[in-house]
Amino acid sequence: MTCQKGIAMILEELKKIKSFGSNMESSVKPEDIADKEAELEFTLPQALKELYLTFHPDDPAFSGKGNLIPFEELKTYKRICWTDTVITILPFCRHERYGYGFEVSQQHKSKDTISNHDPEDPQMWGLYISPETRREEKHLEGHGVPCNPSNLSRWIVEWMGYQQTLAQPSVAAVNRDKTENYWKRMRELPLNDFYHISLEQLSSVRTNFDVNYVEEPFRLLCGNIHYSGTAYFGSRTDKELELFMKQMGFKYVWIKSQDGHPIFNSAPPRPPQARELKSITPVLQFLCEFAGIEGKGAKEESIHRAEVRLGNPLPQPMAEFYRCLPSRFYCSYNVVRPLSSLRRTKDGKLNFLEENQAVYHWAAEFNSPFLYRRANDGVAGWSAYGILDGFLAAEFLWALACDEELDLIFWEFSDFEPAMLDEGGKLHPYLSPIAGITDQIAEDNTRTLYQAMDGQAVGLYDSEECTFWFVTKNESVQERLEALFDI
Repeated sequence: MTCQKGIAMILEELKKIKSFGSNMESSVKPEDIADKEAELEFTLPQALKELYLTFHPDDPAFSGKGNLIPFEELKTYKRICWTDTVITILPFCRHERYGYGFEVSQQHKSKDTISNHDPEDPQMWGLYISPETRREEKHLEGHGVPCNPSNLSRWIVEWMGYQQTLAQPSVAAVNRDKTENYWKRMRELPLNDFYHISLEQLSSVRTNFDVNYVEEPFRLLCGNIHYSGTAYFGSRTDKELELFMKQMGFKYVWIKSQDGHPIFNSAPPRPPQARELKSITPVLQFLCEFAGIEGKGAKEESIHRAEVRLGNPLPQPMAEFYRCLPSRFYCSYNVVRPLSSLRRTKDGKLNFLEENQAVYHWAAEFNSPFLYRRANDGVAGWSAYGILDGFLAAEFLWALACDEELDLIFWEFSDFEPAMLDEGGKLHPYLSPIAGITDQIAEDNTRTLYQAMDGQAVGLYDSEECTFWFVTKNESVQERLEALFDI
């Protein structure tokens, strides 16, 4: 990153990022910039000019989420922040209704003043550019992932590096959270970064995207959004990626392949089929006994009050879930909404669960067996994701297994392959359904529960992540299982 006379200059960084992708030339000319500045009645930041002079909005780098708004369509939006401040923002990146842009000015109502703290390299914000509700019209969603407080120049370079990573012809994904010493292994490589942050600034700077590149022995990009546990590696060929993954010892899945490798989640999951819900009380009681808790959750009068207020009985598995899960486990991993806080959304859904990193929400629907999920990105809608009974049974185990006070041993089965669960497979002889039904309630769900070792261990298979976990009461049971499977 270079600066000249205090103005943020990122042209060299953008050219380097562009060199990893298409040679499509920008259609924006200096005279177009002059015309736009006259229309807007202010000077555009140098970093934004360089972005548009380097990249065309139809560049393959913008083929995923986060499209570059065509230069001729740039316009400002006013949004209210903290009730007394009107912020003028010019967004240049959007995905559906949401966009990211830089701050043009702030008008403070109480002081009746207008200010712009850094017109040369302004602050970034996120906002709804096509709001659908009064709240979206009035309030910003800025300073949230992936828009941690950042200046325009750094945000553009980080974002473009990430976009270019996903645009590579071959892309593989690695789960950083499940990879031992991931960052240590990466630091052993001759990695380069597009935006350099000095050691003196590292403690005070929060980055949104982490993007690195390798030049030798082949060109490769690695990018990730910091709130996500997934790192993406992009290259021009599958062979280069395969060699790199072998060198690093990473377990990975293909996101894009030129040589016909199976693509992870290449097609949307099969929509669940409606079926009759089953009672999961026997499963939940088994799990309570396994964990050594009494299983006293919500009282009947609390469930009744919630149902009266909502105007409908809760779906049977949901009522059983609240009846058996003590409230102390509501936040042990994912966040369960208390009965007293259950509300219908405008589209009639019952939003009852939030993922621990606030990436997803889950909801039920009255008089329906379906579980619904939506991304917490301000633009995604609800989609049918499974069936309530099997999902809630697995979520119950997850809440108990992640509670630190129970001292349960929760561990991932190494080198797992789905074929191990089939008849004749390595795990199949040692697993059985819990209460005789967990194989049935797994229908149209991504997770399946098992018991093992005469009920001393519980297994959890996640078909979406292709991962199998064991939960055991103590280390001796874990050691016996590990010896059994020669781990």
